[in-house]
Amino acid sequence: MATEAESGTFIESFCLKTRNPDRMVRQRALKDFEANFLATVSSTECANIFDETYLDILRCYSDRFESVRILAVTTIDTLLEKLPANEYYLGYIVPVLAKRIGRAEIVEESEELRLQLLEQLGRLVEKYSDRDGQRGDPLLKVFDDIVDILIKTLRDPFPAAQKKSCEIVLAIAGATPSLHYRAEALVAPAKSVLGHRHAANRIVAVEALGELSLHILTNGDRISEIIMAISPLLMDDVPFVRRACGRAGCLMLLKLRDRYSFFHRILPLVLNCLTDGTAEVREDIEFRWKEAGELYYKENESELAKAALIEKLPVGYPVDRYTRPTLACRAIVQRSLRVVNLVLHEMEEWKEDIRLHATKLLKQIVLHSERAFSSQFLEVNPVLAKACMDSEKSIVTEALNVCELMGKLLDYETWSKHVVAEFRKFPSIGQLRCMRTLYTHSVQCEEKRKDIKKFAALLLDPDVCHNLKETYQLELLEFCSILALDGQRRELSAALEEITVNEQETVENQSLERTLYTVILKVIAFCYEEKEQIREKGLEVLRLLDNDIDKLHAHHLANVLGNIEHLESENSDASTNILLLCGIVSVCGFQQSYFDTLRVTLVKALTNASPEGKVKLFSAISVAMLTWEEKNKQSKEVQMALLKPFVDELIAPSLVWSVGRSAESIRAMATACFASMAQGVTAEVYMPLLTGYLNVLAGLIDDNNIATRAYTLKALVRLDQGLDLELLKLIAFPILSRLDDPSSEVRELAAICLGRLKLSKACTGSVDATESVDSASQRWEDILKQILPVMFLHLENPEIKLRKAITASLQRLYLDNRELMTSLAKVSNVTEDNFIGSMQ
Repeated sequence: MATEAESGTFIESFCLKTRNPDRMVRQRALKDFEANFLATVSSTECANIFDETYLDILRCYSDRFESVRILAVTTIDTLLEKLPANEYYLGYIVPVLAKRIGRAEIVEESEELRLQLLEQLGRLVEKYSDRDGQRGDPLLKVFDDIVDILIKTLRDPFPAAQKKSCEIVLAIAGATPSLHYRAEALVAPAKSVLGHRHAANRIVAVEALGELSLHILTNGDRISEIIMAISPLLMDDVPFVRRACGRAGCLMLLKLRDRYSFFHRILPLVLNCLTDGTAEVREDIEFRWKEAGELYYKENESELAKAALIEKLPVGYPVDRYTRPTLACRAIVQRSLRVVNLVLHEMEEWKEDIRLHATKLLKQIVLHSERAFSSQFLEVNPVLAKACMDSEKSIVTEALNVCELMGKLLDYETWSKHVVAEFRKFPSIGQLRCMRTLYTHSVQCEEKRKDIKKFAALLLDPDVCHNLKETYQLELLEFCSILALDGQRRELSAALEEITVNEQETVENQSLERTLYTVILKVIAFCYEEKEQIREKGLEVLRLLDNDIDKLHAHHLANVLGNIEHLESENSDASTNILLLCGIVSVCGFQQSYFDTLRVTLVKALTNASPEGKVKLFSAISVAMLTWEEKNKQSKEVQMALLKPFVDELIAPSLVWSVGRSAESIRAMATACFASMAQGVTAEVYMPLLTGYLNVLAGLIDDNNIATRAYTLKALVRLDQGLDLELLKLIAFPILSRLDDPSSEVRELAAICLGRLKLSKACTGSVDATESVDSASQRWEDILKQILPVMFLHLENPEIKLRKAITASLQRLYLDNRELMTSLAKVSNVTEDNFIGSMQ
């Protein structure tokens, strides 16, 4: 250990060397002083050493060379470790720090050295900490300099310096009771760190701002500014940043002086974290949230204790999905429902992530406020309905979760009338989803059972059930299925309780079934051409009303047809009413119970529709005719009585030739109806019907339109019974001429039809009374003599399908005309072996 004289000599030499213009001399002096001299002196001697050397050491803080400045800082750090906690030293060191890193311009250019100076400031704050002011608050003397330093360094471009500055803010909050004097001055610089790319900086900045809010005693706007600055970080990608936001909120709930006034602003910071995707965040904030609730309970025990005595779990509470918050936590939210206005504003933001978090927040508010939320329902419903039709699926899911909670926690009377009124005004898919979810999850009560018909009637509105959007139709079917099931429960409940249902109630139940049937059928009808998923879903819902869907059609379809409006107008193929009628015809087909009503409705529509509309209607009729045999099992006479007027009024007038492209298209589709009847109606009913229109169809065989020719020949393919001679003459040669048709399909159909030509065995009506059946047969053979050579000629056609069709027709004709065909084959140079081979 050096003597006092030696120490004095060394210190004097050290001071002289620190003033030497040579950098190396200054540098070696500082190293030697710190490493060799200060290590040997005691704490009591350090005070005297500081007095003798501080001017020279602190002057080195502004040395030209960074290495010297670094050594000066480390030397002061070593001295501080041994100096007593006397505020005397602060007055010398802190002002120097302020000059180096606390000015508006950057004085200290080295980033590492700025960080080192901040670390030194942090050690000073820690060393002279006096939270309660029992030692006279030593930091107060240099408090302004410290704040000036932090104002500058919180905006330092060096990330580590920024982070250290935030840590010093936290440290000084616990080191002096005087932070409130200038806490507001630190808010703006600390806010600038919130947008830093480093998550660690954002976390410590949130913590610093949360601490600063506790020391702002008079300016409530500044506290609100802090909360608003922190809130966007609730959507940060890093879970620990979100957790820091929640912790800041919980800190304010526990320690903010006027926290009751700020509950509505603080709550989003906490409640959003309760729905966080990271379990660690949820659990941490949930624990702190309960602590805040316990504090509130202690402060309001007289009021909450009474509520706790009568509290019980609401009926239908979703205990399987949610844990009910504590009474105190719920009380905090219930007294702070002003927060709902802030949430609704954010739910309409243009950014998707903001809307999503706002919707999640609303769910937590509903979960905590329970019945108290009833007062907010009128304001919430329009915004929530908008969220239910958001383009982002996750937002829609969360919005429906909110509706589900409201349905379970709010009284049915609270929302039912308002929702119905709003849906009448704005029948959007959002309102529909919102109403459907509320109704589905509401607790069963007498009022709900009474309102089933009212909700069903809402869906019957044309603005609702005539909506052609796929998502809307699916939602409509979902609601109908729920109403159908509820209607069944009501009937079952009445049966179990042995309630006598009077005649009026029976009519009411039937009316509910008819209403739902009408809505469901219209949705299915609009999807008959495509959207198979919706069509199948609709049929499933119809089966909830009755497993026998044809029975439902028989009971209710006539009423639906009678209520289709505006058929007197010139509707196009895109008209809603034409689409609906075509869909009904295609889906339901033809049944005797509603056949007359459907015929009258179709006549009205066809009479007034535009050409495009008529084409669409005939297309639907042709589709429905394919299922005639399946749906009609009556006798031949009854079926004829149904079909004859139908064809006379609807189809036959359009078969007559008229000029124009539109008339041509209509004629083709009318002919398609006959082609469908040939496939869907039994032969014993179809043949008598067909013979009455052969004179018209004969002319259509040579129509200019390929489709018309094809459909006409398809209608004649079912000629399984013999015809009178005059009818055969009428169609035989037009069919024969189609063997040279430009369309391959028409050529094949013509070849098939030729094989179906056959003379009736009872053919007497087409000849004179004195003429015998043999004479008619002879005349038919004369016709065949002209037809068969042409068929033989086409056996050499290169088309395989055509040759097969002609061969099949020759085989049919050969059964009744063996001798004639054999002789004609010889005349046509067809060898007997080849001819017989084609017949086999």
